[in-house]
Amino acid sequence: MKCLLIYFTGTFNTRYVTNKVRDRLQQEGWEVDTYEIDPLRTERLDLTPYDIVGLGGPIYGFCAPYAQLRFVRKQKFPRGQRVFIYKNSGETYHANDASSKYLLRKLRHDKADVQNEYHFLMPYNIHFRFDDYLVREMLEMDRKLLEIMVYELVHRIPNLKPYKMWPRFVASVVSRPQYIGGDVNSFLYRVDKDKCTQCGLCIKRCPTHNIYRKKNGEMGFHHNCLMCMRCSFFCPADAFYIGFLDDWGWKVNGGYDFRKIEQIQLDHPYITKDTKGFFECYIETYEKINNRYDELFPSCTNSQ
Repeated sequence: MKCLLIYFTGTFNTRYVTNKVRDRLQQEGWEVDTYEIDPLRTERLDLTPYDIVGLGGPIYGFCAPYAQLRFVRKQKFPRGQRVFIYKNSGETYHANDASSKYLLRKLRHDKADVQNEYHFLMPYNIHFRFDDYLVREMLEMDRKLLEIMVYELVHRIPNLKPYKMWPRFVASVVSRPQYIGGDVNSFLYRVDKDKCTQCGLCIKRCPTHNIYRKKNGEMGFHHNCLMCMRCSFFCPADAFYIGFLDDWGWKVNGGYDFRKIEQIQLDHPYITKDTKGFFECYIETYEKINNRYDELFPSCTNSQ
């Protein structure tokens, strides 16, 4: 099988997931290429050499990122080509269920064969920081979900169910502000000149070249922001003010060291049946992943 993974990433969580997917599919003997979407390029890819295409991306405001949607809409999927979707977010509320709605609309318009969708757990780059131990537990769930995904893809087992009406409404209406939110909010962005070390990392990494250095040396902003949070999340001096998101206390600074987190030993559950509040939605998600994993790989479960 020859596979192409097309993905968009903001703070590199989807890149991390994509690399895991690539490595695992290669273990199955598949030939796998990857393509990271550049929001400033709208080239049409030649998809005809591939037996199957994976579309990956984060969930932004209950929907696929506009940069991903815009790129996918430019593509021409061969009739009958197998396509699967893998998405990731820090929450598993059912409001996210239909986040791939517009991707599916495009794929079905092209008569592509899309029957598989998977939602991986990755920590937030906004709202609040996740505990490293919880992230390690999430990565273990992702490992199981990856095994489920590979098994279902290899054996051509579909798992895509029709979206319910209210998540479709959320994807259609509530998610719309993300399309213009960055451009509007960027009028409020600024960098603390006393904190800024002039390293230029934000300028170099911004996917839309939205950040520039003024003649006086201070940072300036255009109005082509994706709200990917790459600039403020990775700023080594925590010098960014990101508008109303900062005012709401939603800024998170500092990347997650996944290599280090992967070494954490899980000796007790972080999420339990008694978990309340924000993470209560994880109970159902963990249960579904574990039940499906136990169904497909009973010998692995019994040996643990």
